[in-house]
Amino acid sequence: MSAQAPISTPSATIAVTVMDAATIFEGPETVYRYDLSGTGIVEGKALGRVMDQVAKIAGSAWPDVDVAVIADPSGTDISREAVTILKRQLDVAGARVRQQEAVATPESVLAAAVPGKAPASTSTVQADSLIEHTEAGPETGTDTETGTGARAGKEKTKGTGTRWTDKLRGWIGAIDMFHVAIVVVIFAVVGASWWTMGASASHDEDEGEPGITTRSTTAASSTDSVPGEDIGASGSSIDQVPGGDGGLSPGEKRLDIEGLSVVLPVGFHATVEEGLVTVTGEDPDLRILLAADSLFNVPARALFDEIKAQVDRDPELRDVSENAGRLFYTEDPGDGSIVEWTIWEDTGHHMSVGCHTRHNANTVQKAACRMATESMSKK
Repeated sequence: MSAQAPISTPSATIAVTVMDAATIFEGPETVYRYDLSGTGIVEGKALGRVMDQVAKIAGSAWPDVDVAVIADPSGTDISREAVTILKRQLDVAGARVRQQEAVATPESVLAAAVPGKAPASTSTVQADSLIEHTEAGPETGTDTETGTGARAGKEKTKGTGTRWTDKLRGWIGAIDMFHVAIVVVIFAVVGASWWTMGASASHDEDEGEPGITTRSTTAASSTDSVPGEDIGASGSSIDQVPGGDGGLSPGEKRLDIEGLSVVLPVGFHATVEEGLVTVTGEDPDLRILLAADSLFNVPARALFDEIKAQVDRDPELRDVSENAGRLFYTEDPGDGSIVEWTIWEDTGHHMSVGCHTRHNANTVQKAACRMATESMSKK
């Protein structure tokens, strides 16, 4: 994990923009922290780390600095409540809190809703922390795909004097093989964040009932099953047929969601949040993370080599191995849980399955994860 050196000469004002799902720090450098959300500040889990980030940017001048705390106008009451809490904490610490109003911009909405759209190059991978980015490439209209990974946050460093909303335009369209590596980052990050925040999907009582179809809902909603009816707005149907269809054995069901098809035991249900597919069953200590992201013509060998290099230099990633065209490694998010990742290439897509258990996986949990890794395919 790469550590940021303190800034010895901070700018006159450090601006902190609080969103429901992220916090942006602007000063001598601009830092994006998707692991420090407004929700986390309100719940008290992220407040200390937000203060640490402000102090790091201020450097030796802390706490003798001016700090403007801004609520993202596109956010909810959570962002505004988080701003109030953060202002009070900064005032107690001795910083000078300035009043500043935020202006709603399309870029601020994009940054909050799509944390994967970030600068083009990355220097390290790590769960529940940061990814450092530098600007790469001219302004274009091309979107980059990200989705899988072992890191919780993203961090971008820039020079003084340019607003982050202006810099974002230059990032979009810079596509290289590192974007593929970022895919490995996002999944475990969000999974670990959900784990610690206690977020969970509500489960249906549909075991043994054939012919049930649902649609995945948005980030904060759970997946419900209603016979003969499509639910939600994601447009991805979930075919949940517990056996007797397409060669399924008794006790198995097929899930078709977000362009993926996977066979799992009856009783497992999928939820989708910002491209992350999380599958859970009756075992509260197991969740399975699924993703398929375009390789953008990057060879699978180049992807595997990059992931191996990241595992070698990241203390939270270990036990990398390769067998039969698949790459395996283990992540320790830092909260006592374990994520065992399986990576492979299928029809030009980077396929990822993360077996996330609260402790070391037992035999039953490993069996469920094996079903996912052996059956998942891109539709």
